[in-house]
Amino acid sequence: MESFEKIYADNYESIFRVARKMIHDNDIVSDIVQEVFIYFFDKINRNEVVEYPRSWLYRATYNKCIDYWREKKRFETIELLEDCSVEEVCEDQSEMKVNLNQALDRLKPQEKFLVVLYSEGLSYKEISEVTNMKFSSVGKTLSRVLKKIENELKCQYNELYN
Repeated sequence: MESFEKIYADNYESIFRVARKMIHDNDIVSDIVQEVFIYFFDKINRNEVVEYPRSWLYRATYNKCIDYWREKKRFETIELLEDCSVEEVCEDQSEMKVNLNQALDRLKPQEKFLVVLYSEGLSYKEISEVTNMKFSSVGKTLSRVLKKIENELKCQYNELYN
């Protein structure tokens, strides 16, 4: 297995991004990511084998985020669109961001996590390892979730512009 330092360096940014998409408070996200890596460090120091460290880190991050939500009894929106710099484009994107966040807010936490992993570019195999879903179910489930988001956005669009 790779050294802890290498695994940390290779995965910190992506783990932070995933947690940031699920929880918008940078201080809380930093705490969650730190806890995940501390737990991972302790695990490998106890000579426990982690076959797929990257998948394990994503899953542990998801679990920590769910723990945070349960503790706080609230759900935060996921920010998938980047901030923009041009004012008029920003207004359009702000509206899109609000509509997208509302659609994502209506998803179950597991569905949100699936979308976040997909947006991070994980393969179906990696998503399967992280979520403990059957590989053959990942594509179908993701397709259903994305269709749900699409339908939600169509409804919001119709309400806004009709």
